Amino acid sequence: MLLIDGSYGEGGGQILRTSVALSSLYKIPIRVINIRKNRTPSGLKAQHLHAIKLLSKITNAKTRGLYVKSTEIEFVPERIKGGKYFENIGTAGSITLLLQAVILPILFADDKVSIKITGGTDVRFSPSLDYFRYVILPYLEKFANIDLKLRRRGFYPKGGGEIIIKISPRYSVDNYESMDKFVETIRNDVEPYDLLDNNINEIYVYSVASTSIKVREVAERMLESAINNLEDLDVKIYKNIEYVDTLSPGAVITIVAKSDNRIFGADAVGEKGKPAELVGMKAAMKLRQVIESKVSIDEHLADNLVPYLGLVGGRYTTYALTGHLETNIWVCEKFFGKIYKVKKNTNIFISTII
Repeated sequence: MLLIDGSYGEGGGQILRTSVALSSLYKIPIRVINIRKNRTPSGLKAQHLHAIKLLSKITNAKTRGLYVKSTEIEFVPERIKGGKYFENIGTAGSITLLLQAVILPILFADDKVSIKITGGTDVRFSPSLDYFRYVILPYLEKFANIDLKLRRRGFYPKGGGEIIIKISPRYSVDNYESMDKFVETIRNDVEPYDLLDNNINEIYVYSVASTSIKVREVAERMLESAINNLEDLDVKIYKNIEYVDTLSPGAVITIVAKSDNRIFGADAVGEKGKPAELVGMKAAMKLRQVIESKVSIDEHLADNLVPYLGLVGGRYTTYALTGHLETNIWVCEKFFGKIYKVKKNTNIFISTII
């Protein structure tokens, strides 16, 4: 059983999400100790519990220690099973963080997978739903056909959002005689992530707010502020404004930049008392940081792509070696070996040696 110290590095939920995802893919039993040891409160949060429980259903895993505030878990997975699944995170627990944990293994399930998830689609400290589907998912479509349908938005505190994600795998890990053979096939068939490109062809801005605050023109104000901070880039900008019915009022803006071979983005969630103009400006400034740093992708995408880089290889640059990124590399090397290469100059260069 592989032992993983949950207090390493940033010591948060990222270690759990990546650990159970790779454990499921590799069928390697894990024990995670010191879970969120340096956080207050320490131990498992309900958010983490839902992700692990969902993966345990999908992989028929034997588990121990799955309860709120638990500081140690065991996870012993079996086959990654196709089928229909449902998970209700409750209130505004982040749907996208749950997806981060489960999507890697289900890309390689033994059959089609359909998962309905309810919770928060756009909440603080997690990727917005539009960032997840327009920035992250396109990078994963080389492994499977992916269809994500948004049924309802959910903002803090009541949540009530709902999505359905359907995966049709191109490669089932259980069709191969060994993990080595599976990885060899993937690396032979799938192009690595070569993302060293600084051009931008177009920018898409998705500004969304609850119908209940439409009278204040929140979506329009977020979008206008973002555009004002981006229009000097001399790039075609596509604008999308949407008002939606939600249980709790809220707003979110997501900005997606595209070039010939890469996509990156930024987002910002509205907060009570914060002017819509500041929310739009915040997202625009985050995107500009990527562009002005002359790196290829944003820090959140850099973190999310680490496990997939381990599978097929690749290289990219980002502007910060965050705690999440460093910790994710550390966890992935427990499964892939010491294949990651990190160069720190003005910016951060990440690559794999495979």
